[in-house]
Amino acid sequence: MANRRPGNTLFGIINDCGIGQSDFMWNIRSNRNIKRVYSHIWNTNELLVSFDGCRIFRNWYYEPKWKTTMGWYRVDQNPILKPNRCCIQAFISLTDNNEITGGLIVFSHTHLRFNELNNLARRSKDFVAIPSMHSILDRGNAIGKFIHCQSGDLVVWDSRLVHCNSCAFISDESLKNQSIDFLRIVAYVSMSPATFVCNQTLDQFRKKRKLLAQNNCTLTH
Repeated sequence: MANRRPGNTLFGIINDCGIGQSDFMWNIRSNRNIKRVYSHIWNTNELLVSFDGCRIFRNWYYEPKWKTTMGWYRVDQNPILKPNRCCIQAFISLTDNNEITGGLIVFSHTHLRFNELNNLARRSKDFVAIPSMHSILDRGNAIGKFIHCQSGDLVVWDSRLVHCNSCAFISDESLKNQSIDFLRIVAYVSMSPATFVCNQTLDQFRKKRKLLAQNNCTLTH
């Protein structure tokens, strides 16, 4: 059964099998309250939405091999090419997130030290992996903040903020005998101003996005 499931079981990320254009993801993106939040952040109603996927943590108490990995410290913005705020990431949680389920960990105020990551940036790549002993993590001594949230909550953060996902770190023995499938489900969504489109017209950009949607493509934030 596990082998037939989409996505990366090690990290719980699902970004294949057309998830980015699924009814599930479009139902999330179409929520007016989410757009209202982003309109407030960017001070405009003219927004473009990402074609993100989702993340699922399975009940590893029931099947230990389903346990996702910890760590994978990162930012999702290139510090050299994009040093300023240009992306606000988010997820809508469909389950409660706590120490028993695992979830998002952020490192407060690291977006203010974004330039410390210049030496890690690769040309044209927004994803930047960060070694645990890097200076921005205080040589391994930084303490992250686990984000508690409830089903229906929208969690937003600056893409320059160092963050990672964590599996559960408090065990709940009662879950060993329960065949519930999912501990955590979050759907990723991001919106940015249409004015951020560059090197092409907005109509050209929209035509490209239409083709991506028609071909069931999943992208990043």
